[in-house]
Amino acid sequence: MKKTLLGSLLLAGALTLSACAGGGAGTDAGGGDSGGGDEASGPRSLLVWVDTVREPACQSYQESVAGTIDVTCEVVGQEEILPKIQLSNTAGEGWPDVVFSPPNSAAIYAEESNGYALNLSEYVDPAIFEAYNTSNDWCLIDGSYYCLKNDLAQTVLWYDTVIFDELGLTVPTTMDEFAETALELQGTDYVAGAIGDQGFYAGYLWPSGCPMADVQDPTTVRINPDAPECTRVFDLIQPLVDAGVMETRSAFDAGFIAEVAQEQKVAMNIGPSWWGEFVIRPADSWAVPEGRITAAPMPVWDGEDTGWSGEWGGGIWVASSHAANPQDAADAAVYLATDPDMREDKVTFPGYQPAFEKWAARVGADPYYAADPTVAMVEQAANIRQDNNPVRFDMRGQIGVLQTELNGGASLEDATRTFMQSLIELAPGVGYTVVE
Repeated sequence: MKKTLLGSLLLAGALTLSACAGGGAGTDAGGGDSGGGDEASGPRSLLVWVDTVREPACQSYQESVAGTIDVTCEVVGQEEILPKIQLSNTAGEGWPDVVFSPPNSAAIYAEESNGYALNLSEYVDPAIFEAYNTSNDWCLIDGSYYCLKNDLAQTVLWYDTVIFDELGLTVPTTMDEFAETALELQGTDYVAGAIGDQGFYAGYLWPSGCPMADVQDPTTVRINPDAPECTRVFDLIQPLVDAGVMETRSAFDAGFIAEVAQEQKVAMNIGPSWWGEFVIRPADSWAVPEGRITAAPMPVWDGEDTGWSGEWGGGIWVASSHAANPQDAADAAVYLATDPDMREDKVTFPGYQPAFEKWAARVGADPYYAADPTVAMVEQAANIRQDNNPVRFDMRGQIGVLQTELNGGASLEDATRTFMQSLIELAPGVGYTVVE
């Protein structure tokens, strides 16, 4: 039976201690040139690549092991990580010991021809994986864990309670109701969200079950824009775009932010769990005032009995198989992904249960929200649709194709077909047979 995110509460206290302590079944295996040293010659060293959001976490780890391990925190853009690692693979040197990476790269790092990812199952206490419940299954490849989920990015329905009250709207529970509610915004200045960037991919196509990267086995992937799980999305959402109540700009577009979001004109928007803290609230982003925003569970598609989520983000920590001290690299990944005290004030929903509990207590009690948004987040954490899997080609890069098409005015169907055709063309090059 599938475990829920909030299962195994009785284990949480003990597991928290395990998480803070770091790894378990360490060995002396490894090599590489990025670490080095021993207790006799001075502190060991680790090079960690992070994005700007995760840099404070790395600095926290840096301080926690000062005097024992010299940790260098280097900011590297997520779009740069994979090409840089591939260059190191070619040169045979220069690998970072730990990276924060987009989740779609997990299968690439673990692939034998790449060989970057350390098999964490050999270095991390199994209790750590157990405390994730199913939240770290993305990192489970061929029976071993090759990464640790930093956070979940399950989609929820964010909505503005002030606008809903003003217009007498009811929070939709089905996708048909979502479309009907959106159409009620016609004649107002309000919109039902923005679907540029990854919004359409993660918030609509993925939850609907559109087969974009449905891995059947190690050599077979299902990609089919003609599947009914894809076409029903086009049929339901295109009228909203045509009616002017759904934006095809990105939620991060400067014009959208200034003209729509900061004017409090977003009535609702399907978006990831981290949007509240990172997109909706900050003064330099949407800047929505206190007491207006909360989240509801994902609306249910017709014929389904579950409101499924996609994921927009949900980054991973990967330790290097080339690290001079692989146990150190694994321990660093554990701390960065799981430490409850360090994770408590961060913007994203922790995948590791003990860290989640501290985070949720803070966010749930925050008067910024009109009602506790973590209730919906917890429900959706157990309902992330699992038929969109890590693949050995650069899915994140190809999502840019979808965004470009949408931003350029293509219909949702045409944009999706162009995007999925790019996947069909990439898949054979990394050993997949594409099926419909």
